[in-house]
Amino acid sequence: MKRHTVHKLGSIAVAAISMAAVSLSAVPAAAVTPTAATSDSAAAAVPISPSEVRNYTWFNQKTDADPHKGVVEHVGRLIDAASPGATLSLTIYYFDRMEIVTALSRAAARGVHVRVVVDGNMVHDANPYYAGLKRIPSATIVECDQRRTGGEPVRGCMSNRMGAERPVMHNKFMTISRVQLRGGKTAENVLYVSSANLDPYKAYESALTITHAGLYRDYLTYFNDLMRHGKSQIVNEDYGKDFSAGPHRLYTFPRQSDDPVADVLRRTRCSSSGPKTRIDVANFRIARRAVVKELVDIARKRGCEVRVVTGDGSMPGVPILDKVINVRLCSHLQPGQIPVHEKFFIVRRGSQTTLYVGSQNLTTRGLRQNDEAVLALRNHPVTAAYQKRFDDLHKECPHVEPRLDAAPTTNPDGEE
Repeated sequence: MKRHTVHKLGSIAVAAISMAAVSLSAVPAAAVTPTAATSDSAAAAVPISPSEVRNYTWFNQKTDADPHKGVVEHVGRLIDAASPGATLSLTIYYFDRMEIVTALSRAAARGVHVRVVVDGNMVHDANPYYAGLKRIPSATIVECDQRRTGGEPVRGCMSNRMGAERPVMHNKFMTISRVQLRGGKTAENVLYVSSANLDPYKAYESALTITHAGLYRDYLTYFNDLMRHGKSQIVNEDYGKDFSAGPHRLYTFPRQSDDPVADVLRRTRCSSSGPKTRIDVANFRIARRAVVKELVDIARKRGCEVRVVTGDGSMPGVPILDKVINVRLCSHLQPGQIPVHEKFFIVRRGSQTTLYVGSQNLTTRGLRQNDEAVLALRNHPVTAAYQKRFDDLHKECPHVEPRLDAAPTTNPDGEE
């Protein structure tokens, strides 16, 4: 399966894009070739509201005409606020927003150290967005797959392990060392994490932006490793690392010997008295056997409350879960619905709550092949907004119907 070509200009029939569209590689075609402004004067940074930097969350709605407009504008404001001399590091799996290229160009012009890691699907001479990135003076652009022949990419930054499909650099995060705030102050160690690619795909998405020195350091270490492997083309199929920043964690991928998500679920103990331990999962694709097994075990044997919302009913984990859990599905095949492209889950036990959020679909490909990151925030203020989002989706999305949205697959794990 291939991701559908998306035209940035003209009419975009996003509702008709297949469920494979978000997670697979593509090169955007351009009937009209846009250009990025690469001669912007070195204007000063545009200060951003402190509310967009400290514990900021964004969630779109299915009624939004441009479902990613809000997050694209937020990312643009973060880039425009980057201070001269700051370091900005951005990962791109897929995007077709020239305004982001232009904002990066402005940042580089005023002395921001702009660094971008892009998946190989973006690397093509006919891709105006990639070409725009490459034209930014002084920016460092690293391609995970450095092919120059126009052929299909065969690797992510870390891995070239092939399954039903190739590995991809699937991350969607950005770090900025310092931004200008309204009122004359600055904020340091800014971290942005999203489920959304910077494109027009119509789906339920979310994003957060926080400031945290330890997590900034950990993501920067990971970004530097992505750059190093992309530049050298050295393969590491078992790169995955666990980072700690106070009570918070960062899990990176690919991994061959463990599964942090399954491990978290395996260690979860259900409350014997008082409110039940609850696990709420919102994930686009649920197929990983170990994760599905643990969710079933938690609900059936350990007595936790488990709720699941997903966006792709064809995944093999869905009917297994639905035998024990009332799985909710929002799919583009359902009248009046858009798919859930979220990638978060929440574990609530007594007064302790942990939000897990990042780029990873719950598939074997996301675990064993892709460059991915999962952030675990313990008792963090943004969790309340994500809990409300889950509750809204669980109410909005109907119970999954047998075989709804199903499609034949030759892959027993139902990869992306």
